[in-house]
Amino acid sequence: MIQGDAFRALAGLGAFLLIAWGVSENRRRFPWKMVAGGLSLQIVFALVLTRVPAVVAVLGGLARGVDNVQKAAESGAVFVFGYLGGGRQPFAAAEGGASTFIFALQVIPAVLLVSALAALLWHWGVLRWIVQGAAWVFGRLFGVSGPVGVSTSACIFLGMIEAPLLVRPMLPKLSRGEFFIIMVDGLSVIAGSTMILLATMLVGRVDDVFTHLLTASLISTPMAITMARIIIPSEVVRTSGRIPLSSEYKSSLDAITQGTLGGVRIAAYVIALLIVFVGLIALVDALLAQIPRDGDPITLSTVFGTIFAPFAWLMGVPSGDITTVGSLLGTKVAVNEVIAYGQLAALPAGALSARGELIATYALCSFGNFGSVAILIGTLTAMAPEKSDDIVQLGLKALFAAFLTSCMTGTVIGLLALVI
Repeated sequence: MIQGDAFRALAGLGAFLLIAWGVSENRRRFPWKMVAGGLSLQIVFALVLTRVPAVVAVLGGLARGVDNVQKAAESGAVFVFGYLGGGRQPFAAAEGGASTFIFALQVIPAVLLVSALAALLWHWGVLRWIVQGAAWVFGRLFGVSGPVGVSTSACIFLGMIEAPLLVRPMLPKLSRGEFFIIMVDGLSVIAGSTMILLATMLVGRVDDVFTHLLTASLISTPMAITMARIIIPSEVVRTSGRIPLSSEYKSSLDAITQGTLGGVRIAAYVIALLIVFVGLIALVDALLAQIPRDGDPITLSTVFGTIFAPFAWLMGVPSGDITTVGSLLGTKVAVNEVIAYGQLAALPAGALSARGELIATYALCSFGNFGSVAILIGTLTAMAPEKSDDIVQLGLKALFAAFLTSCMTGTVIGLLALVI
């Protein structure tokens, strides 16, 4: 069985790249060297981040730091909301009664704190130094221009909207292919604040969950660039010199204030979308239940499971997990990653094998969904109105490329779990 899963995963790596070539705008210009380099780098990154003890220890330290951030945010939530924010309950919860976990009051506070910390570290220059270093590395490894390198490296820390803002003056000068790289990468990873949010949701379900989420975003970046280059081969617009990154904050206090207000906007966005999408899913399930059939009623999960099962099969997901993982993939693309991870967290014990759960954790780790495409198009169009036609035309292609990237990431991590 394991050999069969490995064979399917190896075939899947080739199949996903072949699918990307099939939708390429110029199939005669298939970037063989870029594909070989991108796939090799993704595998090497995955090996280093998951198998080298020193690196694993560093990521573990970051995870422990995140735990401390979550505990600090909980302290603030308890001060404001009392036991509703996760503090000591003044009563004994009835066995089998309603859960005392309140998402908006026990998860969202961490997003606010991380948003404020990110702004402060940017103002102090810590994040700016990291982004500059990562941009230099990306330029050397992938041959991308300075603006593209800065945007793709910053996405992991700041997100798909904030990262392009760092190079806003240079966006109109970028080629269509470079814009596509920025869009695909933005949809292929998740930002630091979202990592905190998702990690909090999955605590107790997935061991070392923050480490996995961070690793997933890091190893998705080289494949996102590769997928973008396959689908839209283009010349790179070279930029000379180092791109200066400045702080827009007047002081440390201003950075904390503005970062917190930005976190409030993110929190409101997440809460509103969760209310709407969870409600819509329940509504669709209620409508599907009216379809007469023998056995269990049709649900949106079963529909997604059927549609996306072939992709899960190609990823080498264990046979018993294919439909469940396919359903989670469909939810992530059609709705968003928060809902998909929420469904993963809500699965009963034993619903997924350990490797199936690991693959799902990595494959769901991206902003790749229809709602994010709309947000990305609107934001980039506002930043570079001269490129609006290209941006709109590239939206769905970028989503498809990001989905293939996520599939590649899940496949690679599942293969490593089998062979090492």
